[in-house]
Amino acid sequence: MAMGYIFFAALVVGLCYAFYRWATRKARKRRQIIKQDFPAEWRKILQDRIGFYHTLDEEGKARFEKMLQLFLSEKRITGIETEVDDLTKMLVASSAIIPIFGFHDWEYQNLGEVLIFPGSIKRYENEKNEVVSEMLGRVNPFQNDHYVTLSKPALERGFNDMQDRKNVGIHEFAHLLDQADGEIDGIPKAYLPDNLVRPWQELMLRKIKSIQNGDSDINSYGGTSEAEFFAVVTEYFFEKPDQLAQNHPKLYELLTKIFHQKPRKRFRINFRQLLNPYGKRVGRNESCPCGSGEKYKNCCWQKRGMAA
Repeated sequence: MAMGYIFFAALVVGLCYAFYRWATRKARKRRQIIKQDFPAEWRKILQDRIGFYHTLDEEGKARFEKMLQLFLSEKRITGIETEVDDLTKMLVASSAIIPIFGFHDWEYQNLGEVLIFPGSIKRYENEKNEVVSEMLGRVNPFQNDHYVTLSKPALERGFNDMQDRKNVGIHEFAHLLDQADGEIDGIPKAYLPDNLVRPWQELMLRKIKSIQNGDSDINSYGGTSEAEFFAVVTEYFFEKPDQLAQNHPKLYELLTKIFHQKPRKRFRINFRQLLNPYGKRVGRNESCPCGSGEKYKNCCWQKRGMAA
């Protein structure tokens, strides 16, 4: 009888431990990811291509890097007849993290996968059709998940000029944020305070009407629907915050409350001097991007080789 009780107790303890391991697996994996050094090649891409990265202080840059690492460790990025290299990974992850950088513990629970196409999505799907419309990105529902589809050339162009108010990556992830409340309707209720829902709706409809009447500097695509308006002004907010605040002060103010960010305060930078859209890989004899002052071959490159 005693042996039976001991066996039963051991079985219960084993099951509890197994359940604990299962329940905490994600948190344990995240802790391991956060402890890893940020790859020097990835940092070089951020320095060359991501203007938003340059607007952050050192603490902000470190947090941005960790958010990128977690995103890339948990989300699939798949190339459709095109390579998904480090540059593509950094551009996709940055597109996802920039809009949520002001949030704490936000996750893209509804993101199933990011699909990268070698050109216009519509043109790729209808390559034998001479009359096709350009589609550079979209969000598609599938069962309980959503898939973000992006044109690789358009994704890269979006980060070549951080002040042209156009970024297809940020645009599509804005749709995904909009969808977090269950519907892509231009009203991000999942993180918009209840007392601001009505003011946002009213302002959005007025701005859409102005776009349709040709009385606005907001991209005309934002006048096609409420959902597209939210995605278009999100691009504007992160790429040209000074101009948005000047031309649309109430819109800028509401967006700061939606995203918990005030990019206007940070954007005092000449991105054309800082960014290198066609940046080369880090050379072994170049200064290490980590800022140690050592040559890359004697610093992070050597660490990377040891890790491999």
